[in-house]
Amino acid sequence: MRYLIVHNPASGPSSDEIYAFAHALATPGDEICFRLIGEGMEPEDACADVRAFDRVVVSGGDGTVSNVLDCLRGTHVPILVFPSGTANLFFNNIGNAPEAAALAAACRRGRCASVDMGELYWRDEAGDIQRHGFIIIAGSGFDAAIMEKAAPSKNEIGEIAYALAALSTPEPQVAHFTIEHDGVVDELDGIGCMVGNTAVIQNDINLFPDCRMDDGMIDIAVIEPARTVELLPTLLAGVFDPAGKGLGRPQFTTFQAKEAKITCTPSLGMQFDGEVIPNNGGMFGARVLPSCLDIIIDDFSKLA
Repeated sequence: MRYLIVHNPASGPSSDEIYAFAHALATPGDEICFRLIGEGMEPEDACADVRAFDRVVVSGGDGTVSNVLDCLRGTHVPILVFPSGTANLFFNNIGNAPEAAALAAACRRGRCASVDMGELYWRDEAGDIQRHGFIIIAGSGFDAAIMEKAAPSKNEIGEIAYALAALSTPEPQVAHFTIEHDGVVDELDGIGCMVGNTAVIQNDINLFPDCRMDDGMIDIAVIEPARTVELLPTLLAGVFDPAGKGLGRPQFTTFQAKEAKITCTPSLGMQFDGEVIPNNGGMFGARVLPSCLDIIIDDFSKLA
């Protein structure tokens, strides 16, 4: 068996656990190739010959995993996601057992689920259209502001960086969102517009109750105008009803679509999977890339 492990050594507090995983994975006759991404090796370089391997292991935080999976879309090589980052939200959405030995056993077995990615596109400062795949949530507004403020400290203090970033944004900017989705146009004011491929965040709270990574759809949510403290009803709904099937998500207006174009006035910051990107044009789009990844799962997975 030939394994490729693509690892970001700067990904987060669990970065070194990948070596315990590799030890548990290896048996006589195997070939394990480690490629460390960072300065000198970009994800696309690490994945250039991916079809020569039986399994690919992607190790890092959500930003790393998103970047590497974007390079792997459509290859249909079995992919194991190993959680080495701060939040590991995509791994949590998959739901595999997190122990290194259990993940090694699942990797060797190679049982897969076919899942979607989202694709985000936007116009950059030069007027050119850029694109990137996303695996969790992309958006503009309040969530992007939180990601930007949390970035300098998230590796040192972990997930609390996101809470502190939210508290330091007491009055998020309100914008007008025009959302064209599958032939329908909706216009809403809000502090943010999020597009989800998966929706489970910290504490197993599901932001979009009907969102799945294998349903061939993206989920869109606009957060109504509110100060941060006024989002308490939504926070409490998430705490008491994590799945969102009973209390729903107060202060969210949601849609499902295969593709959407979103215009934001005034233009706000943007992010995908925790990575902040510039957007001065005030327009971005998102579409689903259905069944483009084969993700290795175990019997505990939410995709089983």
